[in-house]
Amino acid sequence: YTNHLSLKKIIKDVSFEIREGEIVGVAGLMGSGRTELFTSIFGAYGGKKEGEIYLEGKKINIKSPSEAIEQGICYLSEDRKQFGLVLKMDVKDNILLSNYDKMAKSGIIDGVRALKEAISYVDKLKVKTPSVFQRVENLSGGNQQKVVLAKWLLANPKVLILDEPTRGIDVGAKYEIYNIMNDLVEQGVCVIMISSELPEIIGMSDSVLVMCNGTLSGELNANELSQEKIMVCATGGK
Repeated sequence: YTNHLSLKKIIKDVSFEIREGEIVGVAGLMGSGRTELFTSIFGAYGGKKEGEIYLEGKKINIKSPSEAIEQGICYLSEDRKQFGLVLKMDVKDNILLSNYDKMAKSGIIDGVRALKEAISYVDKLKVKTPSVFQRVENLSGGNQQKVVLAKWLLANPKVLILDEPTRGIDVGAKYEIYNIMNDLVEQGVCVIMISSELPEIIGMSDSVLVMCNGTLSGELNANELSQEKIMVCATGGK
């Protein structure tokens, strides 16, 4: 959970608690601070944020994304092409981007293991690609998103933050990603889904955090979720 988290003038005194094995939706209008809140938790702003973050009851101090990944916190960016993928690289190397240290022994990459892991995740996530050696830029948007997901699943996250995970992908790929999220929850992962689509938020979430002007303006549980209640909180109403 977070305790009085603040970031310059962007995030103001935000505290919340989330549990393993649930999907927490995060709603808010553009400029509400929802993405900045969770990228700060992921270490994107270094040591500039104030407040405390606890994971499994232990206080953690995250100053970079690599430190967040080490702690089991992973973040899928809303802009997969700029921040999630290296488009000129192939599927295999994109999946392994944040995981090469796990594939190394005495500083040497185990190429056979790395290839097997990449193929395994392509199969698990049903990535449509001629092979793991296909350049990611040649895949559809939904399959590119699955490659980013594969990268983070290989990192064995405790907390997986998904920022607009179904933006710009077709309906079939959306439902496949929803199924992946539900599978992660069954494994005890905490999934945080930031989304502008209220039906998606309502349909997938066990609880919802609503941001407005850098503050947490609402916390709603599953049985009180509605588009109207979320919008009231998102616009600063009560």
